[in-house]
Amino acid sequence: MASTLKEFVKKCGSIYYDGNVSNSNKSKFDVIGCHYATLDGFKNASIDDLNNLTTIEGERCFSPLTDKEQQALSLLQENCDTTITLEQNFIKILTKDFIRKQANAINNITLEGMNANPLLCRALKLSTPNEFVKFYAYSALSRSIVTSMGFLVQDLMLFSNTNVYDGKNFPETYGTKWDVVIEGLDGIKSYIEVKSGPNDLDKTQILAYDKAITKVLAHNEKAYIGITYGKPDGNYVSTSILETYVENWRDKTLIGKELWDYISGNDSYHEILMNTIHETAEAFLGNESLIGKIDEKIKSLLVDFDNQYGSMETFYNSLW
Repeated sequence: MASTLKEFVKKCGSIYYDGNVSNSNKSKFDVIGCHYATLDGFKNASIDDLNNLTTIEGERCFSPLTDKEQQALSLLQENCDTTITLEQNFIKILTKDFIRKQANAINNITLEGMNANPLLCRALKLSTPNEFVKFYAYSALSRSIVTSMGFLVQDLMLFSNTNVYDGKNFPETYGTKWDVVIEGLDGIKSYIEVKSGPNDLDKTQILAYDKAITKVLAHNEKAYIGITYGKPDGNYVSTSILETYVENWRDKTLIGKELWDYISGNDSYHEILMNTIHETAEAFLGNESLIGKIDEKIKSLLVDFDNQYGSMETFYNSLW
């Protein structure tokens, strides 16, 4: 991974590609990213320039770009901003892609896709169509958002620094598949197991990670448990367990802004991250909000419910 122009063109070009991205598509994007030294150079290149890249010997670098590849690269050029850093461009495009996917998930909710459990509905006393539709719509979207957010956080970390790598594919892991590996300029590597929140670790996990950290330290490298938000002095389940069972636990953890600033190598990266995500959401959604979109979808689903079933009893009978 790493936040290089090569990875930017490959990753973000794939985001703008209309359809399933093949290895051939990625290979072309990869070559284009390697060819340019600056974001400004890539942004100002014409499609003809990109299509006619050659090797030192004068051979074409790849077969002609397809219409979809040209469209993806043009969209990427339009959306990249040469007035901000490459890392901020990653944040903007990754965040927009996340929001777009959530908006699509909202639009794609159907009554049939809710997979309603009649026993659960009865247990929760969902006695009106409004209660039923609201509950299942928000439940479905919560699952989608949590899953998508995990991928977004992973990408935001992997593209925050030129020396960050996906630990799952890193050759030297000392027996543990770490989430993130950082290669320091001094040659010392840092291995990090990332957890989404300060209440997501139990005793068994913590003891296992402590053992893995000890093994890495024995090889004169660094290792940490990373938690994406929270404060080191916060009153959390995981930090209480860490304090109880892990010796020198603060030396083995990076919590909240510590994690983001350490991985990026920028002491104010957590602020850049928060501000850029906020600005991107504001620009992308304008006066709208995802909550507003959900409410509008619920209204539409209630109309569908009334047309198909008319009453909760009719609906429940249809499930048996």
